[in-house]
This record gives sequence, structure tokens and C-alpha cells, in this order.
Amino acid sequence: MNACKKPGVFLFALLVVIAITISGLMEGCSKKPAKSPSKPSGDEKQESQSLKKLQTGIESLVKDFEKEYLKQQAPPPKPPVQAKPEGQEKKQEEGQSKGGKQKEQGSQGQQGSKEQQGGQGQAEQAPKPDWTKFEKAITQIHTQWNSFQPEAIKSGATLDMVDGFSRNLNELTVTLTRQELYKGLLAANDLYEKTVSFEKLFKTQSPPDAKKVLYNLRNATYRALAGEDVEAEKSINSGLRVWETVKPQIKDMGTASKVEYSLKELGQAIKEKDPNLIKIKAQVAEKNVQDAIKSMEKQQ
Repeated sequence: MNACKKPGVFLFALLVVIAITISGLMEGCSKKPAKSPSKPSGDEKQESQSLKKLQTGIESLVKDFEKEYLKQQAPPPKPPVQAKPEGQEKKQEEGQSKGGKQKEQGSQGQQGSKEQQGGQGQAEQAPKPDWTKFEKAITQIHTQWNSFQPEAIKSGATLDMVDGFSRNLNELTVTLTRQELYKGLLAANDLYEKTVSFEKLFKTQSPPDAKKVLYNLRNATYRALAGEDVEAEKSINSGLRVWETVKPQIKDMGTASKVEYSLKELGQAIKEKDPNLIKIKAQVAEKNVQDAIKSMEKQQ
């Protein structure tokens, strides 16, 4: 009797083991494969509001400097001098003839002297920049830079990038003391270019190099108006080369073509050496680049 029970017990135990094994296999198959851990959000580039404020402040300063510079280097044409009424001229002529020849000569000499002095005064009276306004703007940039600097370093900015920006900002500030408009303009524009390098560390709505095109066309314009033709041509050619790398990223080919043509026309204006022609072509080119930047931002 016991001998007969042993095979039955063994068979029952074997069936239990098989059932447990099958159940385990089925449970393992039904489980979904574990997802690979997603990258932490900290690894993704984020936009920097501090950098935006810094860049906006610098660009505003550049345009303020530029406004004063253009008044001196490419002023708008003066309106024609209005002629005196015919009756008034006749009365003056009659009065001078009555006074005799000698008196007439003396009166004309005094009048000519006054006109000459007045003309010299107008020629010598150059528009004076508002240096107090510039000082406030530059002080604000120092504050914005101080706020952004830790964020820049945390995001991977090199020591050379940080030191270079600080050095350039100090050079810009020194132009206030010396009241050097042209050097201040160039320093402010150079500072704007340095923000482009920082932009590459963060998420942006448009390619940072598009703003490098702005820097180059401005630099070309300022130097051309100062008679630095070689440097001006180098800058406009650099702007065209940079634009070639940006152009494939814009979908609106009409806008892209306008930028390219206007940059080339600015280059031609620089060769013509006419200040108002350079000024107008620069304004057209800058508007086209700004429009291209806005177009690329809408693509995002």
C-alpha cells in the first residue's frame, strides 16, 4: 500500500513544480520592458532671461551711440536758405545808395563779417552726445553682467569668455571719461558680439550667428564712415560669409535673398564712399536681418 502511494506523491509534486514554472514564465512575458531612464531636464539647454536683458541693454546702447555718430558723420542735407522778399531787398538797396558809397562799403563789410562768423559758428557747433545718458546705460550693463556671470559659468562659459567680456566692458566705460564717441561706439558693438558667444551655451529661438551678421554690418558701416575702408570691407565680407551659414536655416527664401542682396549693396556703397548712401544702405540691410531673425523665431 505504501509502495503504491509513493509514485503518486512524486507525480503530484512534479506537476506542482511544472505549474509554478509555467506561471512564472507567463508572468515574466506579460511584464513590459523597463523604460530607459530619461535624461534629467538639467542636461537640456534652457533659455537665459538674464542674457536676454543683457543683450537688449547693449543693443540699445549701440543704437544710442550710433544715433549721435550719424549726426556727425552722415547728417541729413540742410534745407535751402530762403530768399528775402523782393520788396525788402529793394528797400535795403535804396537805403544803402542814399548813405553814400563809403557807408555802403562799411555796411556790407560788417554784414559779411557777421555772416561769416555765423557760418563758422554753425560749422564748429557739432552736436554733443548725452554722456550722462550713456553713463546710466553702461552702469545698468555692469549690473546685468554681474547678475548673468554666475549663470554663464555654470552653463559652461570659459574663463577666456568671461574675462574677455569684462575687459571689453571696462574699455567701453573708459570712453565715458574721455568722451570718445567713436571708440565708445566700436566698444559697445564689440560687446554685443561677445553676447553671441554666450548665446551658444543656451537655448535660442534663432541661430546666434544671425546676430553676428548684425555685428559685422554695423562694424562695416561705422568704420566706412570713419574712412577706415579696408576694415570696413573686411567686416562686410565677414558678414556675408556668416550669412551663408545662417541662410539654410530660414524657410522664407524671399527674406533670405533680401538679406544677401542688401549686404552686397552695402559693400558697394562702402566703395562709393558717400556717407548718406552708406547710412541708408546700412539701415536697409539691418532691417532685413532683423526681419530674418523674426522669421526664424516664428519657425520654432
